[in-house]
Amino acid sequence: MDFNLYGWGRTKGFISKISEPKNLKELTKVSKNTKLIARGYGRSYGDSSIQNKLTVITKNLNAVIKFDSKKGIIEAESGCDIKKLLNIVLPKNWILPVIPGSKFISLGGMVASDVHGKNHHNEGSFRNHILEIKVINDKGYLICNKIKNKDLFNYTIGGMGLTGIIYSCKFKLKKISSNNIFQETIKSYNLKDTIKLIKKSSSWDYNVAWVDTSSGGNSIGRSIVFRGNHLKNKDKSINVEFLNKKKIRLLFNFPSWIMNKYVIKLLNSIYFIFQSNSKKEINLENFFFQLDKIHSWNLVYGNSGFTSYQCSFPQKTSYQAIKTILQILNSNKVFSFVSVIKSLGKGSRFLSFGKKGLTVVFDFPNYKNLKKVLVALDDIVIKYNGDIYLVKDSRISQKNFSKTNINFKSKYFKLLRKKYGKRFNSIQSTRLGI
Repeated sequence: MDFNLYGWGRTKGFISKISEPKNLKELTKVSKNTKLIARGYGRSYGDSSIQNKLTVITKNLNAVIKFDSKKGIIEAESGCDIKKLLNIVLPKNWILPVIPGSKFISLGGMVASDVHGKNHHNEGSFRNHILEIKVINDKGYLICNKIKNKDLFNYTIGGMGLTGIIYSCKFKLKKISSNNIFQETIKSYNLKDTIKLIKKSSSWDYNVAWVDTSSGGNSIGRSIVFRGNHLKNKDKSINVEFLNKKKIRLLFNFPSWIMNKYVIKLLNSIYFIFQSNSKKEINLENFFFQLDKIHSWNLVYGNSGFTSYQCSFPQKTSYQAIKTILQILNSNKVFSFVSVIKSLGKGSRFLSFGKKGLTVVFDFPNYKNLKKVLVALDDIVIKYNGDIYLVKDSRISQKNFSKTNINFKSKYFKLLRKKYGKRFNSIQSTRLGI
C-alpha cells in the first residue's frame, strides 16, 4: 500500500510503499525486496528514513529480548522506543547511557543515527555503549560486535540504515539511584561567556545551552546554560509515573504564519528575560524531554513545516564559526526558538557525527529567504571544518555535503555497502550520493 511519508520537519512528503513486519520471520522475508530503508517512529527530521520503493516500519518489533538487571545489560528489538526502555530499566536503578531529546525514538534509530545527548563530553555517543547488534542484509541474519563482523558493526552504527536492517541491539546501561537531577541554570550574556560556561561545566554529568538566535551586537549568543548531575540517594527503586503522564496533544496544524520572525524574536526575549539563575531538583522527564511535553509539537509550524539544521565544529574553530552563523541569522532575520549549543567529546573514526568541540542546532520556520541562508550556513560549515548531522538534514546539496562528513565518502564504506547490499538506501542517501 502507498502512503505519503514525511520526516518530522514535515517540509516535503514522499509517496512510498510500506511494510510493517510483526516478527523476525516477516522482517527477514520483506528484507529480500528491492530498494528499501528501515524506519521507526518517523522522528528523523528529513528524508533519511524514507524510500519510495519500500519503507520498512519496525515499530511492531518492540520486544525486550533480555534484561540483566544485575549487570545492567539490555537487548531489545529495534522498534522498542526510549519510553518503553526507561519504564523497564528505571525501577531497577538503571538509565540509558545516552539520551537524545525525545523518548519517542526507536532503538534502531538510535543505532543508525548514533545518537548523542547532553553528556557527550563525558560519555560520548551511543556507539560507546553498544555491545552487539543483529543486522539483516544480503548476507543474511548477522550477529555483529567488536570481534564478529566487526566492520559491519562499526559502520552500521551511525550508518543511517545503509548497511541493512537493524533487528536488535544489546547495550550497557548506566547505574543511578534517583529519578531526580540536580540542575543549575545560569544566564550568559554573549557567546564567549556561553562557551566559557560550557567548558567550565565539563565535570557535570550533563550540560547544554539554549541560545537566543535573535540577539545581536554585544549580546550575540546570549544563552541560558543548563547543567545537571544525577542525585545520589538511597532509593530502593525509581518511580516511573512521571514518564507516563498524559501530555498536551496537538490534533491539527497551526496556521503557518503564526511562527514568524516577530513572534520568534518575542518568544526568545521573553524566555531569556524570565529565566533566572537557579539551583533545583527536577525529575528526569523535565530534564531530558522538554519537547515531549507537547505531543506532535511539530504541528506548531503549520502546513509548510520547519527545517532543522545541526552542525558541529572542532574546538579550535567553534567560537568563530558559531558567531558567524549567528551573525548571518541576525542580519537575515532568520530566527529559531529551539536553538541549542552542546559540548562534544572525542569523536569516532567511523560514521558518528561530530568531533571534539561544539555542536549547534536550530529549528527554522520555512521563511522565504531560508534556502539562501542555509546555503550560507553550509559555506561556514565547510570553511571551519565542520560536519552536518544527517538525522536533521533535509536539503543540503550533494556538492556541499561532499566537502563535509568525510567518512561517508570513504572507499571502504562504499565497498562495505556493495558487499552487504547497496539496495539499502533512502531518499537522502540518493540525494547526497552516499
